[in-house]
Amino acid sequence: MTWQIAGKVVLVTGGNAGIGKATATALAAAGARVTIACRDAGRARQAQRDIERKTAIRVDVLALDLADLRSARAAAEAIGVRHRALHVLVNNAGVFSVDRRRETVDGFERHFGVNHLGHFALTSGLLDLLGAEPPARIVNVASSGFELCPKGLPWDDLQWTSRYNGWVAYGASKLCNLYFTWELARRYAGAGITANVLHPGAVLTDLGRLRPEERDPGVTPPAPKPPVDLSSLTMLTPEQGARGSVWLSAAPELAGVTGAYFDDVQRQVALTGIAADLDEAARLWRVSEGLLTELSS
Repeated sequence: MTWQIAGKVVLVTGGNAGIGKATATALAAAGARVTIACRDAGRARQAQRDIERKTAIRVDVLALDLADLRSARAAAEAIGVRHRALHVLVNNAGVFSVDRRRETVDGFERHFGVNHLGHFALTSGLLDLLGAEPPARIVNVASSGFELCPKGLPWDDLQWTSRYNGWVAYGASKLCNLYFTWELARRYAGAGITANVLHPGAVLTDLGRLRPEERDPGVTPPAPKPPVDLSSLTMLTPEQGARGSVWLSAAPELAGVTGAYFDDVQRQVALTGIAADLDEAARLWRVSEGLLTELSS
């Protein structure tokens, strides 16, 4: 049967703003049954109204704070109560704050805890739903930012407690997104679940927005300079940045495609070296499972 997004149950994390909101809007307009998962209830309700007004399609809201692993587990359980199956999961939400080291509710370095571990916990809790009515798709929004971590993950200090560099920590979290995708593809290809990852481009969003309680009082010291020249980047609108997520979620021609990386113009790119290391991907999965087990014990 040809893949059709109309009628499919879709969950988009960070669906209240930026790329996530644009992705949710496009998929709802195509007839998908969309839920946006957001940490801020007020912003989520406003986004829900905006999307419904634009598409005339009902959109659901789900509470999700990826900085709190209890919230991630609760969100997965809540989707299971609402739906008997999940057909598309778009892991879109993310954080970027390089001025100083911050931690999640559970004590993990913020980039690692939100951009990777929160989505790892959520996705792990949704795998049964994703396998309930195959085929199903997992779309991970990463970025070319993984190139900021050219030496690979710091296994002796994944939480960056020493020698912290926000740019490298962010890059490491994007490398985690790649590794998570490779291992998902390896583990679940036989279950009819595909997993792909994309670079959306340099998109003008509020990715670096901090919660009020995370803002430093007084004058915040300037963030460290990026290790590469970013001045030539062409900034995209959220709608332009969402094209890859929408395409990977909806395109019939991608049926069966898994374990692939796509750039900001939807070209499949064969990664090499550290970014494509399947042994490192398997190691990250084991370490992530161990962290979740420790936290719940």
